[in-house]
Amino acid sequence: MGPANTRSMVEGAMLSAITIIISIIALYVPVLGIFASLIWPVPIVILGIRHGLRTSILSTAVAGIAVAMFQGPAQAFNVVLGFGLLGVVMGWAIRRKYSPYKVLFIGSAASLVSEVALIVMTIYIMGFNPMKMELSAMKDSIALVGNMYKNMGVSPETVKQIVESYGKLLDFFTLAIPALLVMSSVVSAFLNYQVTKLILSRLGQKLEDFTPFWLWKLPDYTVFFFLLGVLMNLLEYYWPAGVLKSIGINLQLIFGFSFLIEGLSLVTYYMGRFNLAKILRVLFIFLVFFNPLISQIVLWAGMFDILFNFRHI
Repeated sequence: MGPANTRSMVEGAMLSAITIIISIIALYVPVLGIFASLIWPVPIVILGIRHGLRTSILSTAVAGIAVAMFQGPAQAFNVVLGFGLLGVVMGWAIRRKYSPYKVLFIGSAASLVSEVALIVMTIYIMGFNPMKMELSAMKDSIALVGNMYKNMGVSPETVKQIVESYGKLLDFFTLAIPALLVMSSVVSAFLNYQVTKLILSRLGQKLEDFTPFWLWKLPDYTVFFFLLGVLMNLLEYYWPAGVLKSIGINLQLIFGFSFLIEGLSLVTYYMGRFNLAKILRVLFIFLVFFNPLISQIVLWAGMFDILFNFRHI
């Protein structure tokens, strides 16, 4: 066995061990576990970049077996199916020298396929629907909130309005599940690329970076898809088939979120241009995420920036 093969095996074993440790953290450490579960594919991505597709697949399989031994087959099934494909595919794409945007697209598609496959296989193999369980838990929470307000002496009419508003929000969430899956897939792929880039830079290997955030610019056609979503939502009143509203809401949510990111990029550009104090920058970003009016203004600013390119005015 040559030195290169030995090195590949040692590094593969180390990264597989790290993958197992991350999965244990994801299961047993409440707050840190959320972040750990998001970056689970990173060691697999690095293996794919440095040692090829075969090594990353084998490492994923080994990690899955080890997780099954420590945490049971169900957890191994969730981890490997939910994140393994993302790690393998992104490592393969980066090794082929694809651009960061192409890697992001391929990784997002792989993550989405994994999420959908995990839901479908959970339904048919384990016999329960995780989405229905989540929605059922939310409905129970709404009922508990209603009872809590009643016990606090709030008038029955006010309680009814509160429960109805939460119910409408839950109905919206139900329709928006596809969009939420798409957005979570993009965020997951982006985060794993950035973490992988950071780790590899420490190892002396550079990955191509995305365009600086303050210069991000979405294609013009994204506005068309958003407006198509608005139109389909309006057509639901005249053709109540149920499908139009669902598609329309998902298009609006996906591209509305994209406009919000574009708007934040625009705001970041002008903050830098006018050399705004850091405390004011942090305060404004905080308001964007916690003030609906500010976030709506930034969203619309992002949409019009796509059409008119305010940064060149």
